[in-house]
Amino acid sequence: MVLGKCPYCGGAVMSQKLTIQGQKVNLYRCEHAKKERDINDDYVFSSDATCRFRVYSNTFLRWNKRSLSEYEMKQLLKEGQIAVRLHGRKGTSEYFKYIIPDLEYGVSILWDMEVA
Repeated sequence: MVLGKCPYCGGAVMSQKLTIQGQKVNLYRCEHAKKERDINDDYVFSSDATCRFRVYSNTFLRWNKRSLSEYEMKQLLKEGQIAVRLHGRKGTSEYFKYIIPDLEYGVSILWDMEVA
């Protein structure tokens, strides 16, 4: 399923359902960000990969956000930033922060910017 255009190369960003260590997650990746297994059985970008934009839906699990939905990813690709709801360590406190695309990590949280 195509969600939008890659913020870096303009390619199509697709959603792919995966099971990693028994957990079902979505991988949002640019069509030009291809990975393959190397001789050490690790996943590395293939020699013909021209982009590195990849985001796993559980990337914000550390802040008790279970999943970045396909709708949120569509909005992020369309608008360039979106506000997400994160939770404190024990899950009791909640706060909102903006996230933006990041070339190295896929997405980054703007900690210094307050959501109005």
